[in-house]
Amino acid sequence: MKTESSKNNLLYHYTSMSTLLKILDVNESGKLCVWATHAKYFNDPYEYNLAISLMKRSMYRYETENLIQERKSKNFNMKTISSFGYIAGYPFILSLSENADDLAMWRTYGADGRGVAIGFDKKMLEDYSDSKEVENTRLIRCEYRENDVLKGLIKYWSVVYDSINFNEGRTTLSSFRLLFDISNFGFSFKKSDYKNEKEWRLCKNEINSDKIYFIERGGVIIPYIRHQFPRELVKKIIVGPCVNKEMTKESIENFLKIRKYVAEKNFVHLSRVPYRQI
Repeated sequence: MKTESSKNNLLYHYTSMSTLLKILDVNESGKLCVWATHAKYFNDPYEYNLAISLMKRSMYRYETENLIQERKSKNFNMKTISSFGYIAGYPFILSLSENADDLAMWRTYGADGRGVAIGFDKKMLEDYSDSKEVENTRLIRCEYRENDVLKGLIKYWSVVYDSINFNEGRTTLSSFRLLFDISNFGFSFKKSDYKNEKEWRLCKNEINSDKIYFIERGGVIIPYIRHQFPRELVKKIIVGPCVNKEMTKESIENFLKIRKYVAEKNFVHLSRVPYRQI
């Protein structure tokens, strides 16, 4: 079935109706509060370790292609490198998608069709991640093609290989570059099973423990952080296919009006996906 794709200027966050209210109900400073979850608690728990594994494989290929005899890759300890990456701060992710109205996304992330897809301004997210006011934050497009990832990593090793040294499980560098590169790569690579999600991630390594909060979900205590955005970040809201569409659309519009959002005409849309729960 053909679905509506996001225009280049919007990225969508699928979530529940209750989370929409929490996001739109601005705080005392007039900012939106959007939560980002610790990377360990995402839908594919093995993706970070898989990324580390690919880094080691690519390093081995780089050494082979360049006839390097004293291979650093033989001392590339996955556990040590993974822990080393966390020195840059605990990794938190806000998941977004290019897909504007997608059945699989509704089922998996949009409360099984009873939630919403919030359209965020991509340029504002990019400006936010580049801002000096926030540290260790970046907007990353996920990569799903393993061969392309390996080729890119081989080029990466050609630049930083000489500055890295692994001795008895310990890592030394001439700079802290690898700290953030490991984290960036761990954030961005996903298995091909997820390629239809067309995911982007707003990623942040949080060093300050005072800015880490916790919530219970399904019997698990999950860490998260709070991003503060201007309300103009939200450009569109798509109402899920399994709600009372007209009533929900009207209630969201009333909420926006009372909270004094300056919303353009047709700010709230109805899903076109023919999906209903039986």
